[in-house]
Amino acid sequence: MFRVLTATLITVSLFAGSTPGAGARAVAGASGSTVRVADGDTIVAVVGGVEERVRFLNIDTPEVGRCLAGAATKFTSSRLPEGGAIELGYDRDLRDPYERLLAMVRPAGGTWLSVDLAAEGLGFPLTVAPNTAYKSAVETASSTARRRGVGLFDPTLPCTPIARAETARGFVGRAQSMPAGTQAQFHAVNGVLDRAGKRLELLVPMQYGIVTPSFRAWLMALKRPVLASIKTVRASKAQQWKNAQKAASESSSNGDNTSSGGWWPPGVPRNYTGPRCYEPGGVIWYPC
Repeated sequence: MFRVLTATLITVSLFAGSTPGAGARAVAGASGSTVRVADGDTIVAVVGGVEERVRFLNIDTPEVGRCLAGAATKFTSSRLPEGGAIELGYDRDLRDPYERLLAMVRPAGGTWLSVDLAAEGLGFPLTVAPNTAYKSAVETASSTARRRGVGLFDPTLPCTPIARAETARGFVGRAQSMPAGTQAQFHAVNGVLDRAGKRLELLVPMQYGIVTPSFRAWLMALKRPVLASIKTVRASKAQQWKNAQKAASESSSNGDNTSSGGWWPPGVPRNYTGPRCYEPGGVIWYPC
């Protein structure tokens, strides 16, 4: 892991205070000052006398307007106030395709923002080779956040992936407990399962603006068992409805559920006066 040096040593290692160019390899860090915070993982800073747009290494925070984006930006702003002294730690590639300076950043004498954001669940580990020097520290912090259930791992915040998955699971449980003996009931069950599916549709990277492969894999791990449950319950309720139709047909053929007034559904009191939903043909009906 590369060391962060003082401003005096930076002058030597980076050629009289110049900022690193595209394709260069860092052998040291630098010092500078914050101009402003753009979002959770990007700041504008003066480094070596030049204003730079600095993208934090090994972390990806939600895009502006997405779940917890404001919290990530607020966290970074609190740690890196305007005009405050900062230290930067470089890895192998110093520029991204947008010519942003790639660096670990911390307030002078403090701790790396990439690690701290991950520890609060306000970003997800991002590794783009060959910049792997700080990878393990960020991943360890993210694992801690997951165990603590904070930030993106907080099940009590409605917009987080884990909360959305839990809501979908709740809809599936509700559908499982619903009867499907009538057409209306069967449609109601499917409506609840559709709501579960809609909730899972929100579990995609674009909803959070986080593009890391590990984040995508985590979303799929949350969705997969719930999708399987939706499929199982839908099939079970379809069979239940099919069985009810078969039983009704057999009862009708045997004359078990007819009277002077015609067809009467099984299990429905003879004094029922509520709304009726008829099957095609206008003879067989069930309470709506």
